[in-house]
Amino acid sequence: MESAKSYKEHIEKYGALRAAVYSEVPKAINMPGVRLTPINTVALDKYASWPNNNRVPPNGGWDWGSWVSHYRSKHPKRFEAAIWFGSILCGLLLGKMSGKNVHIRLEVLEGSTDSTHPLKGRVAYIALSAVEMYGYALGAKESRIIDPVDGAINSYKKLGYQLFPASKGNPRYLAKSL
Repeated sequence: MESAKSYKEHIEKYGALRAAVYSEVPKAINMPGVRLTPINTVALDKYASWPNNNRVPPNGGWDWGSWVSHYRSKHPKRFEAAIWFGSILCGLLLGKMSGKNVHIRLEVLEGSTDSTHPLKGRVAYIALSAVEMYGYALGAKESRIIDPVDGAINSYKKLGYQLFPASKGNPRYLAKSL
């Protein structure tokens, strides 16, 4: 029987798994110019400089610093990523595994407000590829997109997701078997 991991070992395990996903996603989706990193101060600074960034949640405009801080303190199995093309920040995402690793949840996703950024129209595909890879590595059976914005639902459906209505205090979500 495997002994229980210390908190530090637990954190290191999921950090190493995220790092492996960051390096594998560009190869898996055949986009070598794409780079994934943790959401760090460089990414938050680039986010703050996005042009015309006057969106408000749920259509973007998230307080990424607060979200990332909360997820890091509460969800060791979280998945976070900044999506880059070269030095251009094109998107940010946060998600987490369910308690028993049954499903991975994409909870917050935002693409750049720059209409000419090099990954325009591909940020969700890249984000979901990363989330699905992380979930699969942890044994998840399903990938979910929690409370998607109306304008993105058809795009998610094209990627194999099915919409489920809200129920019993839970938000609507899209799901795909892994």
